Amino acid sequence: MILGALLLWSAGVSPAGPGASRPRSGALQTFAANRSGETLRLRSGQALLSQPARRQRSVGNRLSRESSPYLKQHATNPIDWYPWGEEALKAAREQNKPIFLSIGYSTCHWCHVMAAESFSDAEVGALMNADFIAINVDREERPDVDSTYMAVARKLMADPGWPLNVILTPDGKPFFAAAYIPKDRLLSLLTNLGKTWKEHPEQIASTASMVMQSLAPDAASGDIPGAEMLGRTYTQFANRFDAVNGGFLPPPKLPAAHQLMFLLRYWRRTGEPHALEMVETTLRAMRRGAIWDAKRGGFHRYAVDAEWKEPHFEKMLCDQALLAMAYLETYQATRKPEYADTARAIFTYVLRDLRAPNGAFYSANDSDERTVRDEKILTDWNGLMIAALAQGAEVLDDASYAVAAGRAAACFLTPNLHHSDKRRAVFLDDYTFLTWGLLNLYEATFDVRYLEKAIAIERESLTRFRDPTGRFYITANDAESLLVRPRETGDGAVPAGNSVQLMNLVRLARITGSPLYDIAANDLLRSSADDVTLIPSASAHLMSGLDFLLGPSFEVVLAGSDVRSLKRAVFASFVPNKVVLRSGGEVARIAPFTEAQRAVGGRGTAYVCTNHLCRLPTGDPAEVRELLEVEVPARQR
Repeated sequence: MILGALLLWSAGVSPAGPGASRPRSGALQTFAANRSGETLRLRSGQALLSQPARRQRSVGNRLSRESSPYLKQHATNPIDWYPWGEEALKAAREQNKPIFLSIGYSTCHWCHVMAAESFSDAEVGALMNADFIAINVDREERPDVDSTYMAVARKLMADPGWPLNVILTPDGKPFFAAAYIPKDRLLSLLTNLGKTWKEHPEQIASTASMVMQSLAPDAASGDIPGAEMLGRTYTQFANRFDAVNGGFLPPPKLPAAHQLMFLLRYWRRTGEPHALEMVETTLRAMRRGAIWDAKRGGFHRYAVDAEWKEPHFEKMLCDQALLAMAYLETYQATRKPEYADTARAIFTYVLRDLRAPNGAFYSANDSDERTVRDEKILTDWNGLMIAALAQGAEVLDDASYAVAAGRAAACFLTPNLHHSDKRRAVFLDDYTFLTWGLLNLYEATFDVRYLEKAIAIERESLTRFRDPTGRFYITANDAESLLVRPRETGDGAVPAGNSVQLMNLVRLARITGSPLYDIAANDLLRSSADDVTLIPSASAHLMSGLDFLLGPSFEVVLAGSDVRSLKRAVFASFVPNKVVLRSGGEVARIAPFTEAQRAVGGRGTAYVCTNHLCRLPTGDPAEVRELLEVEVPARQR
């Protein structure tokens, strides 16, 4: 943050002032500054006052040719926007102009505010076109670009978010970053930085050089964390917990379901009642609050206030998936019907309002225009919803959810993955989230095709994304070169790709018994240890993967022609650290230890195993539940 302070303050923009927002959360600051400098509260959904004399629309810029809904929203701005690409970067070099890079997404409220207030303004457009090359990026289509420059923002400001505005030298080196910028400050910024670049480019070049030095990756030297790291993660959440309203302070509050899922696992491991209390208090408060859409179902993205009364109204597919899983797991842990009912209501919304004709799922409903839908089909977010629906089929014993998940999965069982229906590029999250979905779908259906595809995708990810230390980059090894090759361990509104990768590796190690996955999981944890040691709660899903790796965990093998009652018993209780297989056929080739697991006496039979060593077989569902709860702490049972 100190690196850019001089330029930030000279431009009249505070690095941690109005407009700053929480990292990767989408929860943008709720304060802006008006022309007199007074603070103005902007509530979500509040319309901006129009200024027709100051706003002029062009007939269209380069963005009119793009497929992204977000870019099209800026296609009639008076700014000569470029999409991200070599054309824009070449223009900056040839014209010797700094680059104004703005990153957002189509359902982002504060992106709409800045677009209406500044990017549609003729005076802003004139300054931008005179002194800058302007590039607009949809973060959902280009998570690699977003991750790269979000890493820059974290060096230059206290609390970054979207819209993310980064200014670069003509050769692409960043020297300024801010989230939402009020128009008067943006005008001052453009004027001052444009003048500074022309008259004192060495000052900007010096700052850019320091930023680049700060982005150099640290060497990984950590050991594999132990159970004490799980305790530290729990303590950090407990210290921030809002005991009255649920969720974690300070606001704005995101659902962050993967954090609650970690707390459930900590409760399962230790029996700590407060861990479960934090989860239940939060889930109940969200369901009662305005963050829940009482008319259409589903959850809005986040709440501005501590009491969940002032939501930002975008409804994202990824949030619905993760929250459905959190409610399902809490239902398993407590057997309270209210949690199952909420999961069903989420699925009703998604299947009605976000399902495409081919069975895949659209990305979001808009924050400001409530009926507008972002119809991008993203592989990673669809992977999350496939995982959630498959889990719903298991926990709620409702095959219709598995059918919906299977129909969606069929859209992605192609030889080559794409990131979306609009872009052929592919990213780590596409691989890891889809693998998560396919592993869950195999357990819901026992259709070995899903398990085979999950393994194929995982093996490809090991060759395309892994670095020599064991961590995984966001971009593939044959992808476009960026400022740095982005790599994330910390979670945001969704778990980081590395966190999901750890969980997938542990699951596949338990399924196959192959040392390939065990070694990769241990290397990933070892190389990530330094990143997560200080604030492990920022990597909650990675900690859930650590919990699985440390064990105890189970391999459950079901054999026989009718295993329905045994399967219901397996998923009746909250036992997250397990894999479930159906013996026979191709499964023995994938999981050799299952070859000897056969039905006894012609009836359905369950084998409950740990480290592939199995207890005596049983056909009694009650005994299956007892075997799976053997390791549960006494005060929890």
